[in-house]
Amino acid sequence: MEDLMLEVVAERKSCALPATIEEAEQLAALIERAVQLETGHEVADLTVEVNAQGVLLRGRCETYYTKQLAQHAAMRLPGGDRLTNSIEVD
Repeated sequence: MEDLMLEVVAERKSCALPATIEEAEQLAALIERAVQLETGHEVADLTVEVNAQGVLLRGRCETYYTKQLAQHAAMRLPGGDRLTNSIEVD
């Protein structure tokens, strides 16, 4: 999986947002895995939405540092240049 993530990261700048619902769901799952790996599964109730406007992160965490880690993980993937981080810090 990490090899796939590195490949996607390398191609990120040339990639647009997915054109189909299936591709959007696959990208959302990839971003969710990347965020959970980067944060050590510290984001509760994490959801990732991918649509024509960009990527939306939602969930809850205990620190702003964790929120920032989540954002940076998502930014490395396609759509990361149009990211909204709505993760709440408790």
